[in-house]
Amino acid sequence: MRTFMFASFALGLLLVPALKASADDKKDTTPVAKSPLPAGWGKLGLSDEQKTKIAAVQAKYKAKIDDLKKQLKELQKEETTAMIEALTDAQKARLKEIALEKVPGGSGNKPETKPDNDKPLDKKP
Repeated sequence: MRTFMFASFALGLLLVPALKASADDKKDTTPVAKSPLPAGWGKLGLSDEQKTKIAAVQAKYKAKIDDLKKQLKELQKEETTAMIEALTDAQKARLKEIALEKVPGGSGNKPETKPDNDKPLDKKP
């Protein structure tokens, strides 16, 4: 359950910029040519007309690409759900423990590490 909650929270964080961008699009009055160029394209000496055309192409494909990214995330979520369904209850519990170990501040069952000998850790030999 905690893994699902964490995944839902992470998905929510990913959606916030998209929702903000959607709201910004409605009130954005900047010219199309202000779209950032792909890496390295700024060194090509593009004219203002070329920059405007490139920005228009980016705008044309942005919605399509965003939709495909959303579909991909949904498919990945379905895939993960289907894989988890194949696990036993014990394996599901262990998977949750493993997930918590990877989360900063998670309270998973992390093995305690001890020094190989009785020397203090803070002093160098």
